Amino acid sequence: MEETPKTAIRGMMLYVLALIVLGVLAGAAYTIYGHPADPSERPAAETIQQKATAPQ
Repeated sequence: MEETPKTAIRGMMLYVLALIVLGVLAGAAYTIYGHPADPSERPAAETIQQKATAPQ
């Protein structure tokens, strides 16, 4: 059996490292920008003034 070239092993390790780094960056971006709003904030629907109903 032939020996695996060291360049292939380095390439695979670099690929796995790049995936881990991208995963960490994606998780950080989701944590900062994608998480739900602070529960203490009022929902936007509550801040919109409702129109008065027209008299019948």
